[in-house]
This record gives sequence, C-alpha cells and structure tokens, in this order.
Amino acid sequence: MKLIKYIFAIGVVSLSMTACEDWLEENPKYSMDNTVIFDSQETAEQALDACYGYLTSQDCFGQGLYEMSVGGSGLSWSQTNGAEADRYASLNALPAGDALLWAWRGLYKAIQECNSFIVNMNAGTLSDELKTNYTAQASFIRGLCYYYLSMMWGDVPLRIDPSSSDAVSMKKSPFIDVVDRIFIDWKYAYDNLPEDGEHIDGYIDKMGVAAYLAKLNWLLSCNPDFDEAQRKVYLNDAKTWCDMVYGKYSLQSRYADLFVNHVQNSPESIFQINFTTASDYSWNRMNWIFAADNATPGTAYQRIRATKAFHDFFRGTYPGDPRYDATFLTRWYDVKSGSSYHYVSDSVYTYPYKSYKTKSTNRVVDAVAYIPYDQMADPTNPTIDELTALQEQFYTENATTGEHTVVNLVQQFARSVGDHAGWPLWKKQIDFNCQAQQSNNNIILYRYADFLLLMADVYNELDQTGRAISLVNEVLSRARNSVTPAAAQPADFAADLTKDQVRDKIFYERLFELAAEPDMYIDIRRGGTETLKKALEIVNRHHITYEHCEGEAQHNNPDQRFRDRYFGADATFYGKVTDESFLKKNLHLPIPHSELSANDGLSAADQNYGY
Repeated sequence: MKLIKYIFAIGVVSLSMTACEDWLEENPKYSMDNTVIFDSQETAEQALDACYGYLTSQDCFGQGLYEMSVGGSGLSWSQTNGAEADRYASLNALPAGDALLWAWRGLYKAIQECNSFIVNMNAGTLSDELKTNYTAQASFIRGLCYYYLSMMWGDVPLRIDPSSSDAVSMKKSPFIDVVDRIFIDWKYAYDNLPEDGEHIDGYIDKMGVAAYLAKLNWLLSCNPDFDEAQRKVYLNDAKTWCDMVYGKYSLQSRYADLFVNHVQNSPESIFQINFTTASDYSWNRMNWIFAADNATPGTAYQRIRATKAFHDFFRGTYPGDPRYDATFLTRWYDVKSGSSYHYVSDSVYTYPYKSYKTKSTNRVVDAVAYIPYDQMADPTNPTIDELTALQEQFYTENATTGEHTVVNLVQQFARSVGDHAGWPLWKKQIDFNCQAQQSNNNIILYRYADFLLLMADVYNELDQTGRAISLVNEVLSRARNSVTPAAAQPADFAADLTKDQVRDKIFYERLFELAAEPDMYIDIRRGGTETLKKALEIVNRHHITYEHCEGEAQHNNPDQRFRDRYFGADATFYGKVTDESFLKKNLHLPIPHSELSANDGLSAADQNYGY
C-alpha cells in the first residue's frame, strides 16, 4: 500500500488554505495560517505523501510538465492548426498556453507544500530522527521542482518560505542562485537520509539523491554560460558523485519492460512517481496525450507524435534495434473496430507504412506499402527520388487487364498526407489498459541507463575516453540483448573512437535511449544553442520533411493542418539551422501570463525568453 499511498494524500493533508478548508474544519489541530502540529508519525507521513503526490497532479507529471518537455523538445509533431500543441511543437510556445501554465503552477504548488511541510515538521514534537528524515525527503522534492523550473525556464522566482498565497510578489532570481538552492536542498537530503534506507518505488533514498547530484553537476558542466574553469569544477564534482553511484543500480534486462503498465521494482529505477486511476486528485493523462483513439480502450487525442525525421534517424542508424518497437508505435490492432479477426483491414498503420487494397484473380485483398529502408543509400534519410524509383514494388493489379496502379509513396509520405497517419506515435507512455483518460502507468523520472550515459560523457570530457566507451557499451549491450536471440544492433562503440567522436555519438545515443522521456527538453538544450541546433538539424536535413515543410519548399498539401516543420526563418539552407536568435529564444520556455499578472514583483520586461 505504501507504493501508492501518496497518491491519496492530496486532499487529505494539503497545507494550503484553498485546498483543505473542509478538512481543516474537521481537524482543529491544524490552523488556517498553515501552522501544523505534527503530533504523530501518521500525520507527518500523510503530509509528506502530499508533497510527493503533487508531482503526480495533472499540472505536473500527470500531463503539463511531461507534455511541455516532450512536445516542446523540437523532435515532436502536432497538427499545424494554430492550437497550443502546434505552437510548442513549432518552438513558439505561448505564455498563455494551458500546458505551460499547468507545468509552472504544478511545480510551484509542490514547492509550496514542501515549504510548509519543512517549517512545520521542524516545529513539531516528533523525534529528531523522524524530523530529519522527512525534512530531507521534502527538501529533495523542492530541489527537484526547482531543477525543472531552472532548466526549462531559466531565471525564476525562488520561493523557499511558506505562504498562504501562491501569488507571492517576488522577482526572478538568477539561474545560478536557483541552482545553488537546488544544491543546498539535495546535499541536505543526501547528508540526512539513512545510509541503509530501503529503496521504495515512488520515494527518494540516499543513493537516488547522489545520482541527481551527479546529473546536476554534469548539466552545469555542459552549460556554455559558465567559463571553462567553473565547468571543470562541475565536471570533477560530477565524476565524484558518479563514482559513488556506479554499480548501485542495474539495467532492466529487457528494455521494453521499463514502460509496461504500472512498472514496479525495476532495478533501473533511480526515482519514479506512481499513479493510480483510483485517485480523484492526481492521474496520468499520458495515454490521452500520446495515443490514437483506436489504439487503446481509453480516450486519446494523439496530441503529440514523433517527427518523421527523428523516426528515420533512429531506424536508419540502428536497424533492428529492440528499442525501436518500445519507442514508436507505427501499426496496431484497432481495439474499437469490433472485429475479432486481426486482418490488415482491422489494423491501423502510420508512417512509414500505408495500407491499401490490391485485387488478386478473384478477390480484393488488403496489403501494406512501406518505406524500404534497406534499399536507401542513407537509411536515416530517404529521398524523394528514391521513393519515386522504388514505389513500383507496391501496386494494385487489374485482374482483367493486368495493368498496375502504383501506390504513390511520395504522395503519401512527403506531400499530401492529409491526416495523422503521416507521423508515428510515441509509444512509451501509451497505456494499453487505459480507461477513459486515466492511466495506471508509473513514470520513471530518472533511470540507470540515463546515469550511465551521462557518466560516460563526464569521463570522456576528462580524457578517459576508453572508460567512457565501456560505459556506453553497457547500455548498448542491454538494448541488443532485450530480445532472444540477441539483435545485431545497436552495435558497440568502436574502441578507437576519438574524444570528439565519442562526445558527438553520446549526444545522439541519449536521444535514442531516452526519447519521449521526462527530461527530453532539458537534455536537448544542455549545451545551449549548440546542442539544440544539433537536434533541430536532424529535422532540417530530412528530405521528406523538407519536401513537406511549411517554408519555401512547401509542396502540394491541400490540408495545411498536416504538414511538417522546418526550423529557422530561412528554408533555403537545407539541413541547417542558421537563425541564432531563434535558437536562443528556444533555450527556455516563456513565463506564463498568469504569473506575470499575479506577481507584483514581475513585469512584462521579465518575459525575456521564449516568444
């Protein structure tokens, strides 16, 4: 029961006045000025569970924060219809967007709960051991919220004192001050959590905090805003924490098992949050965001899909990689068709497939066309000329005349797509047991493969490239051995790679391994405009995208809701992102208009990033 208890704590012990007035009337030992008397371990535990629980709200990882991280990453697609998802997928997020507001509000709500809990916990009558343990956990959660705020928004208000109002007048604090606060909270948590504490899914432990300290130092060592000397300090500190954590976790033997319904007890999970559809206060809406309506029993909106460019980059780089089928959903049985037979006609196909009908001698049968990657000169980037030449292998035949009608792959995949089928689904958070909009899927926020790849980057930058290669190969080996017999790809990094080559390959390897996971936005921007540009150029150099983009190369697409994106103002530079101002604007998200309006400490001039 402990694994999901914090889900129900929201609304049971919420320390803000607006969330718990009825509860306070029934519990007079709690006052309306947010002063709480923790006179029992049970009461304190419920309040701590509420701090964890706010991470699972729809505002936070239940939808808003996850949606902005993946949808606004630069490698996701949504309809080009002017709606909110279109804006953030186009890297033009609106300050008035709902998901943006939810993410911001959800993080600050969790911070407010932690602020109140920390003050009131230490003012209570419980044992010093319990106070220290619970305060350490709440400090970690507060630091985690500021981690996402600082990495996704940059300079933000730094609120560490409890308040009865969420609209405290406070100016933005510089990014480095927010980072310093994260270090304070996480180091306190590390120093005060027990050495032999039990690892329980959904709760942080000492080694989990150490892993986060490794990640924070690594991210700062990548940040071009710091000088070389400071980055070296962060890099060495990252190595210290990495060495401490290495070997304390292990990789899940089968990659796809990281994303099964309600994953628990994974040896790879450093920190995760748990969901249940039984809660009225928090739930996982990721199936609604990522799935098509006919892919699961639940209600879905296919709001965010993968770009064709990244799909092809992944599939072409590692043909046969077992991670591919866990990352993308390109064909599925229509669960709402009512048919009990799994024919082609009962199935749904998306890019890179197209179902069609062909006539044999006596009947019409269903068939499927596809992009034949193995026949492409560069399987990561099929060209229009290649599709034109190879589409002859997909045709319908007139049984009487013998004449062939070719399935026009170029028309299907590069020009008049006309519906969502032109883009694959992100699969990892699709819940095939979903009911309505609520999913049971737990979300691993940080896992050991992520840690191994960042540790490899740290060692590579410290000129220990051989060690870096061996760390990456641990991750690649798990991927190959996720199926029986083992796959040939992804192949290990070669032992003779240079430092620069390893740095470049680790960047892309993190995209493949961690695609559509919670830190996608942060990871792509960790090196400033340089790494953001590398990610966006995956899109800009994709031939099919260029043929079907919204710039000067836009071709014959009658339905403008369904087209690809090409990043940067000048579409004549095929393969490049040349607009540095565009890149700089998209290193951070805009502050929501509601915060600017309610916070007297901010003004319109504080909206200095995003659009």
